[in-house]
Amino acid sequence: MFFLILLFFLFGYVYLSPPTSPSILPTHLSSTVVIKDLEYTSQTVQLVVYDTQTKDHRLITYFGKESSALPVSWKHGATCAVGGEVKPIDGATNPGEFDYRQFMARQSVHGQVELSSPNQLKCEGHSKITHLYEARVALMKKVEGALSKEAFAWVAALVFGEQDHLEEGTVQWFRDFNLSHILAISGLHVGLFITGVYLLIYRLGIGTKEQAKVLLFLMLPMYAFLAGAAPSVLRASLMAVCVLLLPYFRLKVPLTDIVSFIALGLLIVSPSYFSQIGFQFSFLVTFSLILSFSVFSNSPNVWVTSAQISLISQLSILPIQIHYFYEFNPLSLVANVLLVPYFSFVVIPFSIVLVITSLMVPAVSLFLSASLSQSNALVLQFFEWGLEPLRISWVVGEMSPFYMILSLGAFICMMAMWSQNRLRETIVAGTGMVVIISLFSMLPYFSSKGTVTMLDIGQGDTFVIELPYRKGVIIVDAAGPPIFTENKRKTADRIILPFLKSRGIDTIDALIVSHEDSDHNGSVPYLIEELNVEALVVSSFYDEEETGVKVARMEAGDVVEIKDHRFEILHPYEDTQDSNDNSLVLTSAFGGKKWMFTGDISKEMEAQIMERYPSLDIDILKIGHHGSDTSTSEEWVTMLNPSVALISAGRNNRYGHPHADVLKRLERNHSTIYVTSEHGSVQYTFSGQSGTFSSFLSYNANRSKEKRAN
Repeated sequence: MFFLILLFFLFGYVYLSPPTSPSILPTHLSSTVVIKDLEYTSQTVQLVVYDTQTKDHRLITYFGKESSALPVSWKHGATCAVGGEVKPIDGATNPGEFDYRQFMARQSVHGQVELSSPNQLKCEGHSKITHLYEARVALMKKVEGALSKEAFAWVAALVFGEQDHLEEGTVQWFRDFNLSHILAISGLHVGLFITGVYLLIYRLGIGTKEQAKVLLFLMLPMYAFLAGAAPSVLRASLMAVCVLLLPYFRLKVPLTDIVSFIALGLLIVSPSYFSQIGFQFSFLVTFSLILSFSVFSNSPNVWVTSAQISLISQLSILPIQIHYFYEFNPLSLVANVLLVPYFSFVVIPFSIVLVITSLMVPAVSLFLSASLSQSNALVLQFFEWGLEPLRISWVVGEMSPFYMILSLGAFICMMAMWSQNRLRETIVAGTGMVVIISLFSMLPYFSSKGTVTMLDIGQGDTFVIELPYRKGVIIVDAAGPPIFTENKRKTADRIILPFLKSRGIDTIDALIVSHEDSDHNGSVPYLIEELNVEALVVSSFYDEEETGVKVARMEAGDVVEIKDHRFEILHPYEDTQDSNDNSLVLTSAFGGKKWMFTGDISKEMEAQIMERYPSLDIDILKIGHHGSDTSTSEEWVTMLNPSVALISAGRNNRYGHPHADVLKRLERNHSTIYVTSEHGSVQYTFSGQSGTFSSFLSYNANRSKEKRAN
C-alpha cells in the first residue's frame, strides 16, 4: 500500500507539475496552426492555436470590437495559415498581481501573436464539435432575443455559465459575500436540473422512473456542454451519470471513490485542471460534504441544514481562498443561508423555464422575463439593504503553505469531532482554525523588518512604505492608468489593491500625493473608497478636492509626523502655476538611508532646492518625472550623489522615458539604477540601520546596458 501511495505521489508530482514558460521564444510565427479554442470579449477575440511545426500552443489576439465583421472561417478545429511576431504573454510584475503568463503556461500556451488585421489569419475546415459550439451560440442568441436585457443577464449566468452580461457591481457584491458559487454553474445548478427533469418526467406521469433516468443519462452531457463545461459542472454531471449507471451493473461504489475516480480521470485528460481554482474548490467542497454527511443528515429543519452545508463548504476552502484572494467575509454565512435557497428554489428554476419558453413561446417569455427582472431586482435590493452592515472584509494577506496546512488540519479535526457529536472538541478545533488565521494576519506586527516598495504601475508613480512592526503604512502617490483608458479603476484594481491586500493591509495611515496629474493621483479616489485612509497629504497648491478623507496641506519647511515617523517637506515654497513644479518634494530615512521623493519637478525647481539646501545629501533618489530629460540635471546628481536611483516608467512608453542622458548622468555618478520597466516592482527591505534592494523580475545588467545603448 505504501509503495502504491508513493508511486501515485511521484506520478502526480511529475504529471501535474505546472509547466513554465520557455526562456526563449521564436521571434516569428509563420506556419500552419489549428484553432483549439476561441473566446470573444467586448474588446478582443482570443484564439488558442496549436502550431503544427513547433508542436507548441500559442495565443493569438485580435483587437476587434465587432464580432460580426470577423471571418466566418474562424472556427474550432480550423486549419489556418498565420504570420506575425511572437511576443511573451504579459506576466505579473508586482507581488499580488494576477499572473496571466503563468495562467496560460499552466495550459501549455506560450507566447502570443497580436493581429493588426483579421486577414493575417486565413482558415479553412473545422472540427467535429464545431457544430456544437455554433449551436450553443445560436441558442444563446435566440434566447437573448426573446428575453429582456436584465433577465437575459441572469439566464446567461445561471444557465449558460456566462457572467459577462451581469453588471460588475452585482458580481462584486456576490464576491463580497462569498456567493460567487451561485453565479458560477456548479453542483447546485446540476442538481436542480436533475431534479427538474425527474419531477417533470416521473412525478407528472409523463414517463416511468427508468425512462426519466435514461433521459437524464442522455441529457447530462448535453447540459454540461451547454453550461460551459467548467470543472465543477463536469464533476457534478459525471457524478450524476455514475450514480445513474452503476445500479445497472449491480455495483455499489462509495461516493468518495466515485469523486476520486472522476478527479483522476479529469486530471489525466487535462492536467491543467489541477491548478484551476474552480477544480480545487469544487472537489474540496464535494469531499467535505460527503464525509460530513452524518453532521447535517439529522438536522431538525431545512434552515439548519442549509446553514451547516454553507458553513462546511466555506470552511473547507477558506485557507485556499485566503491564499488566492487574500481576504474573506467572516459574516458571509448569513448571506449564504438567505440567498442560496432563494436562488435554488426561485431564480434558477425560473431561469430554466425562461429558456424553454423562449424557444417554444417567445411572446410569453418576454412577459415572464420582465416579471423576473422586476421582482428579482426588488428582492436583491432588499437583500443588499439588509445585509449592508455585514459587508465587511477581513484582509489576511497571502497565506503561506505552512499556515494553510495548519488551518486545514484544524478544520479536519473539527469535522472529525463534529461527526462524532463531540461538540466541545468541535468548538475547540474550530476556534483553533480561527486562531491560526489570526496569528498569520498578525505576523507583520511582530516583525522588525520594514519595506519600501516601488510598484510597477506603468507610466506613473506609486510607493508603498510599511514601517517595522506594522506601526504605519504610508503611500506616496497612487497613479491611475493612461488618460485614454476607459476603465479608470484598472491600476487600482489590478495592481495597487491586490498588492496591499496580499500584504494584509486594509488601512493606510497617510496617502501622500505629490501633485494632481493622473499618473500620480489617478487611483486616489478608489483607494479612499476601498480602504480606510486616515489622511491625505498634499501641497498647499493642490487644486483637486477629495471627499471622504481628512486632508492636510503642506509646503516647504513643514514636517509631517506619521506614526512617529518623520517626513520633511522641501518644496514647494510658492505656487509656480504648473502642477509638475508644484510637486511635493519630501525626504525621510529608512534603514539608515536618506530618501528623497521628487514628484515631477523640473530642473529649475531642482536648482531652487539646491540653492536653499546647499548641503543636501541623499542616499536613495526617486528620479523626477519618470526619467524625463526635463529633470535630473548634472548638478542635481552631482550634489545629491545618490547611491541608488529609482525610476518608475512604462514599457515602450511614447515619451522615451527614461531618457538616455539622464541614465548617463546617473551612471557617471556610479549610482545603481532600478527601472520598473526592466525590473518590475522594486522593494527595499530594512531593519535597524541597514537594508537591501530586490526586484520582482530577474535582471540581466549587461542586456539592460545594451538595450539602453541602442
